[in-house]
Amino acid sequence: MDPTLVAEVSRLYEAAWSDPSQWEPALGRAERLLREHLEAEPSCVDALTSLGAVLSDAGRHPEALMALRRAEGLGSSDANTYHNLAVAMMNTSERGKARGYFEKAARLRPGAGTLQAYFDPHGH
Repeated sequence: MDPTLVAEVSRLYEAAWSDPSQWEPALGRAERLLREHLEAEPSCVDALTSLGAVLSDAGRHPEALMALRRAEGLGSSDANTYHNLAVAMMNTSERGKARGYFEKAARLRPGAGTLQAYFDPHGH
């Protein structure tokens, strides 16, 4: 992904977390930017991984799984892809598969241009 797009999506993501009044607008704008990028470059693993984080944090876990499975199917080696998959799985009927994905994520390095979905292990 273009560094300018990565910076803007990251800025929006941080704004959502730092200001509750910006939660929906910032995540919505980040989602739109990532989807626009994916229209032009549908196989962009970084965009799919970050979209998965945005969707998961917005509570749209089944949609997050779809984006993240695409990234996985494209051969992602980004720890954030697998972490985000595990987070989304923890919040769907696929909870039993999540541990393996958390373990895979722990063996990989996160991509410099991707987002990591929020997960509180004590919240489950």
